[in-house]
Formats: sequence, C-alpha cells, structure tokens
Amino acid sequence: MEYIDCRQCEQHMNSFIDNKLVGENLWQFLTHVEQCSECFEELEIRYLIAEAIGRFENGESINLRNELYKKIRMSKKAMYFHYFNEDVRRILKIISLIIIVYELFGFTSLFFGIAF
Repeated sequence: MEYIDCRQCEQHMNSFIDNKLVGENLWQFLTHVEQCSECFEELEIRYLIAEAIGRFENGESINLRNELYKKIRMSKKAMYFHYFNEDVRRILKIISLIIIVYELFGFTSLFFGIAF
C-alpha cells in the first residue's frame, strides 16, 4: 500500500466529507489523517465549516466534532469489511481451484485407469 503526503491528503478532504472517497484512496487518506495531527486538524476545520453551514441553513443542531470521529470510525469499519470480503473471495477461489483440480484428476484416473 502506498502512503500519501499532506498535500495529497488535503486534496482528498472534500471528497471524504462528501462521501465520495472510496477504495484504496479512502484507506490511504484515513491512515494519513490518523497519523498526522496537522491534517486531522485541517480536516476537522473543513468538516465543521461544511456541516455547520448546511445545518445552520436547515436549522438543525450542531455537534459536529463527535460526528466527525464517528464518520472516521465508520469509514474504517467499512474498509476493514471490504478487505475482509476480498480475502474471503481469494480463499474461495483457491478452494474452487483445488476442487476443480481434484475432480479433474479423479475423473482422469477413473476414465483412463491411472492412479494418482
């Protein structure tokens, strides 16, 4: 996995806030934000401003800091689930291949009388 620098992280902040950051970019972004206090602070400011403006216009309550932490946690959980599913798919492909090879050689030994 490649790591991103602060400049790249800042480029992804608005996409993260708008729920448009996905896949490897999301994982790299979350990893960087957790390790870089400056980028986390910048994300927090951008998130608070964007959400506050939207909520102010709608007359909703504002408790955004906790919501940002929750958004980061939920995004990480989604990424863990995504990578877990990819691992499960890889394992199932390997099992399928083993079954195919076993069936192929099992069929061959019955058909040609060859013992493996």
